[in-house]
Amino acid sequence: MNLTVDGHLRSKLNHQRILQLVTKANQFNSYILIQFDTKTLNAKSLLSACALHGVSGPIRLHVHGDDSNQALHVLTSTLFEQ
Repeated sequence: MNLTVDGHLRSKLNHQRILQLVTKANQFNSYILIQFDTKTLNAKSLLSACALHGVSGPIRLHVHGDDSNQALHVLTSTLFEQ
């Protein structure tokens, strides 16, 4: 299943939140991408996700896989509810 959600980061992402995001993303089998500005990142790669440091504003999550509903729920709560 393919799912996409748009959100808005109210505060800038720091290293701790990025590590938390990558750790949670790796708990799922789904393929997870994060888009902001003109960049597309692999949410399961710490090296890739480090590009999120200091980012705030609009962001989009794309999730593809069997556990995409659960992954999207966990990741949106990690990114947007803090």
